[in-house]
Amino acid sequence: MAFTQAQIIEALTVGSNAAFTQGLGTVTPQWDKIATKVPSSGSAEFYGWLKDLPGIEEWVSDRMLVELGSNGYQIINKTYEASIKIKRTDLDDDLLGKYSVLASAWGRESALFPDKNCYGLLALGFSTLCFDGQNFFDTDHPLETTPATTYSNVIGDPSTDTGAPWFLIDDTQLLKPVIYQDRKALMLEFVGATSEYAWFNNMVAQGVDGRAGFGFSFPQIAIGSKTALTEANFELAKQRLAGMKKTNGTPLGTMATTLVVGPTNEAAARLIVGRELLENGSSNIYYNNVEIVVSRYLP
Repeated sequence: MAFTQAQIIEALTVGSNAAFTQGLGTVTPQWDKIATKVPSSGSAEFYGWLKDLPGIEEWVSDRMLVELGSNGYQIINKTYEASIKIKRTDLDDDLLGKYSVLASAWGRESALFPDKNCYGLLALGFSTLCFDGQNFFDTDHPLETTPATTYSNVIGDPSTDTGAPWFLIDDTQLLKPVIYQDRKALMLEFVGATSEYAWFNNMVAQGVDGRAGFGFSFPQIAIGSKTALTEANFELAKQRLAGMKKTNGTPLGTMATTLVVGPTNEAAARLIVGRELLENGSSNIYYNNVEIVVSRYLP
C-alpha cells in the first residue's frame, strides 16, 4: 500500500523524535562537575551580586544590611542551531532512514552541548573576563581590604605557560566555577511539506535549536594552570585554594574537591591521585584526595 506524503512526514517526525531521544541517552554529560545550571527567563541575566554576597556572622547589634549589586557582570543568552534541508522527492521515494540517523546524532550532540561550552569556557578562563574585570584565572584579583590587597588563582605564569590546562576546584560552594544559563533547551523540530517554505523551495526542513548563556562565577573557587601537572604544583594549588578569602578579606572556607584535566594530563592526574602506593612501596598521601574529571573538550 502506498503511503501519502502526510503519512510519510508523520513517520519521519515520530521516528526522528524517537531517534533524537535515543541519541540523548548515548552519552553521560559532565558539565555538572564544573558548572551550576541557572534558569533564565529573559535575553540576559545580571550577576552583580557575585561580589557582594555577605557571609553569616554573629548578630551583636543591628542587622548588617548589605545592598546587593544590581549591575556589572552580565551573561547574555545566545541562540544555537543546526538544521538541514530535505528534498520533497526523498519523502516521495521514502528515503527516510538517513534522517533518523542524523536525528540520533543531533540528540548526542545536544546532550554534550553544555559540556562543549562549559569546559570550552573554562579553558579560555586565562583570557576571559569575570565579574571583577580581571581574567577569571589571574594573578591579581582585587580584595576590598584595608589596605587593598589582591589574590591569585593561577599556578605558574599564564602569560608564558603553554602546556595543556588543568584545574583544581571546590564544587561545594554556592556556585561552581562556570554558570550554565539555561533559557531554552535544544529541541528537534520539523517544517513539513504543507509549509510556505516547502511550497517555494520544494523542500522541507529539520533541525534543532535552543538558547543558553555561559559565564564565570567566583574566581576564588578554582585554580587554573598551564604549567606541568606535578605533585609539587598540585600541592601548591591545594594550598592556594584552601587560602581563598571573600572580597572583604575573611576566609571563604574553600577546599579542593575536583581535579579537572583533558586527555593530555590524564596520566599525570592518575599518577598523583589515582594510585594507592608509590614506586618505593610507601603510601600515596594524595590517593583519592580529589575526584578526577577527564573532559573530551580539554586538550
